[in-house]
Order: sequence, then C-alpha cells, then structure tokens
Amino acid sequence: MSDILSILTKDEKDFIEKYGISPSDIYDARGEIVKVYHDKAKALGCKFVVNSCMYGHRLKDRNGHCIVCHPKYITYQKRETNGGILYIAKYDKYCKVGIIESKRTSVEALIRHREYQLNSEDGYGGYVGWKIPKYWIVDKNIGKVERGAHILLNDYKVDSYYWHSAELTPTTELFKCSLKKAEEAVLMSLETNK
Repeated sequence: MSDILSILTKDEKDFIEKYGISPSDIYDARGEIVKVYHDKAKALGCKFVVNSCMYGHRLKDRNGHCIVCHPKYITYQKRETNGGILYIAKYDKYCKVGIIESKRTSVEALIRHREYQLNSEDGYGGYVGWKIPKYWIVDKNIGKVERGAHILLNDYKVDSYYWHSAELTPTTELFKCSLKKAEEAVLMSLETNK
C-alpha cells in the first residue's frame, strides 16, 4: 500500500483535514472497482478510498459514494463504526431506538437534551411526553447496533410524521412495542455487533 499523502493533492489534503479524516483511514483504490476495493478497504479497517468519481474528485467512502460531492457520507461512515450513546425513548405504547453521537458533555446532559428534542415541535411521531429510561454507552459500531435493533423491531415499525426544523418529516425509528421488546432487540444487536 502506497503512502496515501504522497498521492493526494493539496485540495484533497485540505479536505481530509477539514473533515477530520486520518490518512491511515484511506485505502488506495485507484484502478479498482467498488466490488473489489470495498472488501479490501474494509479488511484493512479503512472507511475511505482514493478512486475517481464522475466529476473528477478522488475521495470516496468504501461503498463508492463521492465524499467531496456529498460530505454527508463522511458522517454516515463515521456513525456506522464510531461510539456514542444508544438509547430507547418511550412514550405510551411507542418506543424509539436512536443514538446520540456526541460526548462533548455529561451523559445525563445529553440524555436531557435529547428528551427535549424529542418533545419539541409537537414531538417525535406527533407525540409529546417522551422519556429515555434506557441507554447504553457503546464504544464502537453504534450505527450497526442501532440498525440491527431496528431490523429486529421491523414488525413493530410505525409510519408517522413529525415536525423537524419546520419541515414535516417521516419517522424512521418509531415502534409500537413494549420497552422490554425494544430492550431485547438492542441487547441482541449489541451482542451481534461487538
């Protein structure tokens, strides 16, 4: 594997610095197709690759998305493997399984802030009164754990809407189930995604 910094342009170096991407997290995938470089990058623990996009950029996530065209994929990729707080929020007969990525302040302050967010603008899913009775501090793979719990709870999924930043937004993490059922799904996913 070549020294990544030696193949990056100044603009590319500035870009990875701006977004906090370590050169050691980038795989040289020049000349390879996504099917090939995805597995190689993953085996090396790299979240990003050097491989051209149709607009001439060369920085992608290992799934083939250009992170220069769409920086949101940086967040998705980091969220998938980073740590944070996984929580279950409860209101009446509904549960929400979600994550809090930031550890800038105390866990208790982050939980209180998330409860506030869930209950603002007419509440998540249109319900006000959300509380977070259960949470786990997860060191890695928090996005995978969250997604795994969602898959296990898929039969309980509820389609609804809520107001977020003055836009009507569909729910993606709302389940009509008991707290015990949601907790079982989270624990199973935590075990699977160690």
